[in-house]
Order: sequence, then structure tokens, then C-alpha cells
Amino acid sequence: MQNRLRSYDIPHKALRNALSQLSLLAGKTDFSDKKEVEQLYYLGTDVFMMLNKHAEDENEVVLADLELRCPGASKHDTEDHAALHVAQHKLEELLNKIHTDTIAGKDVAADGAEFYLSFTEYHGIYLEHTAEEERVTQPLLWKYFTDEELMGHRGQIMSKMPPEMLFKWFRFILPAQNQMERTATMTGIKQMAPAPFFAQVMELAEKVISPVELEKLQRAIA
Repeated sequence: MQNRLRSYDIPHKALRNALSQLSLLAGKTDFSDKKEVEQLYYLGTDVFMMLNKHAEDENEVVLADLELRCPGASKHDTEDHAALHVAQHKLEELLNKIHTDTIAGKDVAADGAEFYLSFTEYHGIYLEHTAEEERVTQPLLWKYFTDEELMGHRGQIMSKMPPEMLFKWFRFILPAQNQMERTATMTGIKQMAPAPFFAQVMELAEKVISPVELEKLQRAIA
């Protein structure tokens, strides 16, 4: 793989982490326990929101620009996004039903089992999609864009996110990165973002990475 900026590393690592957490939680949820169902519902809501935002950002920024420089190159990914959205929407509807029925005191065990199995199927398809983007689409981005232009894509995407959305992403980004990547991410935030925002992200880091990782990060960005 070329030693260039990899457009998909940050969002895909975050989403793989988020999807894995949701899969684990769905598998161990006691669907007769309202608090456990609520926990699954809120995590699922966040993960599905991130998935929607990521597909939207790719379609409107990265793939739109790629299509201008290489007509037809975006077709496969945009079609994948559409198919994944249909499957995801069914999962969202089922999770909403489980949550609503639980509040109403109904037995949701069968729906819970179906959600887990269906989500597992979706999870596998989504992982295949992200790997294909990194193996096929990323080389096209390297061919048609400079690293500065690819960084511009990242800047456009982040600039459209409100702080609360960014914090949801950082919750899954930071623990999924290796130490070098995490240091680069936090150094960039320290240099570019307002000090209060950087402080809030550091507070989040304390909650989602290990004490050893946190100490290494603090030393690296001091």
C-alpha cells in the first residue's frame, strides 16, 4: 500500500469498532430486561446515525469529486450504499419496534433474536464493503487526487458536523487507532480546533482508551 494519505482509515476504523460493539451487545442483551434493551437501543441509534452520515459524506464529497475526474468510477460504491441503506433501514425499524414494545411490556425475545441474526448478516456485508473501498476505490483516489486534495475532502466532511456528532465519532475513533494514528489525530485537533474543544476530546479519551495508552498520548502531544 502506498505511503500516502488513506482517506478511509479514520471513519472505517471507527465504524468497525462501533459495529463490533453493537454486535456484541445485541448478542448478550437480555430482552426481558428493559434497561438492557434501552442500552442496545441507544447504542444502535448512534451507530446507525454514523453509518448514514458516513454514506452521505462519501456520496456528496468523495465520490462526487471522483465522478467528476473519472466518470463511472463512483457507480459501484453508490449502488452499495443504496443497498446497505435498505438493509440498515429494516434493522432500524426492528430495533425501534423492540424498544417500543419493551416500553409497552410486550415479550420481544423473538424480535431480539431476529435483530441479532439480521444484524450479524448486515455486519458481514458492511465489512466486505469497507474492505473493497480500501482496496479498489482508494487507489483511484490516489490516482486522481493529491494528498492535499484528499485532506480537503476530510476537512469538508468534518466542517459540516456539529460538535455533538464529532464527539460520537471520537468515542469510536480513538480506541480503534494505534498510538501513532491517535497521536496524529489529537495533534491535529490541538493545532486546529479551539482549546475548549480539544480539552473535551481529551476528557473523552480518558474514558475510552486505557491508562497506559492515555499516558503515551499525553506525552506525545505535550
